[in-house]
Amino acid sequence: MLRARITNGLRGIKQRWGTSNTRQKLWDKEYASGKWNHCDHTPGAWVYGFVQKHCRNGSILDLGCGSGNTGNELDVTSYLDYTGVDLSAVAILKATDRSERNGRADKNRYLRSDILSYVPRKNHDVILFRESFYQIPRAKMKATLDRYSRYLSDSGVFVVYVSRDGTKHVRELVDWIEANYSVSEKHWRAAPAPDAAAYLGDAFVLVFRQRQP
Repeated sequence: MLRARITNGLRGIKQRWGTSNTRQKLWDKEYASGKWNHCDHTPGAWVYGFVQKHCRNGSILDLGCGSGNTGNELDVTSYLDYTGVDLSAVAILKATDRSERNGRADKNRYLRSDILSYVPRKNHDVILFRESFYQIPRAKMKATLDRYSRYLSDSGVFVVYVSRDGTKHVRELVDWIEANYSVSEKHWRAAPAPDAAAYLGDAFVLVFRQRQP
């Protein structure tokens, strides 16, 4: 038990504070080993409705896209184009292959990059952080979101989904977003365990953008 806690703690430090190369190797190893295979299919995910509502058949930027769930499980008629960005080359290959097999290669593209430094090529109607907001060190959150704000369309919004790491951590992130940005929607529900029989903590979807001066 103690060894597992130490291992997870060290992994968390590497994920947040390691160099880009160190973090990529960590994520590549985990995706290649199948550690995240249980997350590969999430049809009907709660967050999809908010993404589809706010993209208004427009452009989506998914930061921390993993193996391509969002870009392949959204209603294909609900968006014009989708860009997924992830640090893991293994995840990007999986996502790209999945979109090709699903006939979405003309609408979806995937790029290997660090979300802390990635520079979008265009403006987007939705910039999504789906369980990836945790990967931004707290000291860099404001600068990272403010930089990405420049790549939102005139009516574009951030959509953030957070659910894991325990109730206290999740609520701290939600409170921080509300204190620093203009939140237009906040939705909460209990996050169930895989067997739907146990409570794992809070899950939130927040829709927000920079405050107007």
